[in-house]
Amino acid sequence: ENNKGWKNLVKLSSDSFLQGFYYKPRMDHETLSNYSDGLIAINGHLGSSIAYHLCNFVESGNSEDWDKAVEEARWHADTFSPNSKGEPCFFIELQRHDVQDQIAINPYLLKLAKELGLPIVCDNDAHYLSEDDWDAHDTLCCISMQKQKADTERLVYSRDLYVKSHEQMADLFKDIPDA
Repeated sequence: ENNKGWKNLVKLSSDSFLQGFYYKPRMDHETLSNYSDGLIAINGHLGSSIAYHLCNFVESGNSEDWDKAVEEARWHADTFSPNSKGEPCFFIELQRHDVQDQIAINPYLLKLAKELGLPIVCDNDAHYLSEDDWDAHDTLCCISMQKQKADTERLVYSRDLYVKSHEQMADLFKDIPDA
């Protein structure tokens, strides 16, 4: 949002690289709280703490998992509170990829945003520039993972992880008028 936020982002990025490690939280609540000024944040994709609790809720149906998701979203909304103009600095992220966990939690992300009065941002993961680049990306992934394209057990990314046009995004989220 501003120079203070830029400095905080550089600090958080450096700390996460130096202190964090793969498959573990790269940043804790205390660190985020200390360096949240001037930042605009979204809850993040399926790797986020909110998504974690929502996935658990979808699987278990346990209200405690929903309550944890709400608590986590409230913490983020408080930590990245509105700026001096009253503009929001925390948004609930909504994505529409052909990923079952994402599809399953999307209704709950919308419910969470409504329940807590949080704005929504609709976005799209982009692993390559255009739809035509999927095969090249898939080939690079095979090389990096030392897999053959014919291997049915390998990781295969969704074909919709490219930079979509404004029109494509508007069509994808036409049912979310305020986003």
